[in-house]
Amino acid sequence: MAEGSRDLSDRQAAPPAANAAADEGYLAARAQFAARRSYKRALRRARNPLYFSLRSLVLLVTLVMAASAMTLILVFAMRREPTSTRLAPVIQVVDSSTVSGAADQLKASEATSVPEVQVIMAAETPQSLMLEGPAIPTVIITNTPVPLRVGLQAAVYGVGNDKLNIRNSPSLTESQVLFREDAGKRIEIIGGPHEADGFTWWQVRDPQFQVQGWAVARYLRAVAEDTGN
Repeated sequence: MAEGSRDLSDRQAAPPAANAAADEGYLAARAQFAARRSYKRALRRARNPLYFSLRSLVLLVTLVMAASAMTLILVFAMRREPTSTRLAPVIQVVDSSTVSGAADQLKASEATSVPEVQVIMAAETPQSLMLEGPAIPTVIITNTPVPLRVGLQAAVYGVGNDKLNIRNSPSLTESQVLFREDAGKRIEIIGGPHEADGFTWWQVRDPQFQVQGWAVARYLRAVAEDTGN
C-alpha cells in the first residue's frame, strides 16, 4: 500500500510542475512581446521628429491656453479708459429779463462800434465823401437860439441837402476841407470864436470819430438831448 501510494502522489505532483513551466513560458513570451513593442515604439519615435507623447501634448496645450489668457487680459487692461474726476454740475437760472438784457447789450455793442475814420488832407475834397458810423441820439433844435460858446454842443443847421464843410483853419481861401457833416449832426464846440472872410468861425470836434476842425457859426445851432419827458 505504501508503494502504491507513493506512485500515486508522484503522478499527482507532476501536473503542477508542468503548469508552472507553462506559466513561466507564457510570462517570458509576454515579456518578450512587450519588449518588442517597446522597441518598435522607440524606433518610431526615433524616425519621426514630430512625434509627441500624450503627456507632452497635454503640457503644450496647457501652456498655449495660459499664454492666450494672459494676452487677452493685457489687451483689455490697455483698452480700459482712464478714470476722470467728475465735476460738480453748475446750475444757472436764466429768466426772460436776463436774456433780453444780454440781447440789448449785444445790440448796443454792435451799434457803438466805431469804424475807422477817414480824414482827407487835400485841397479839394470829393463831394461823395461821407462819414458813416453808429446812430446818434435824437437832436432837438431849440426854438430860441442859444448863443454858441466853448463847451456847448451844436448841431449842423441850414445846409439843406448839402453838407457842412469842416476846414483845417478858419478861412475860406487859405484852408482845406477835412470832412463834411450832415444836417442835424451833433458836434462839440472846443474853440473860438474867430472872425475871418466875413464869417464867425468856431472850432468843433466830431465826438463820434474824434476829428476836429473849423466851421462857420451861421450853420451851427445849440442842441439838447431828448430826455423822453
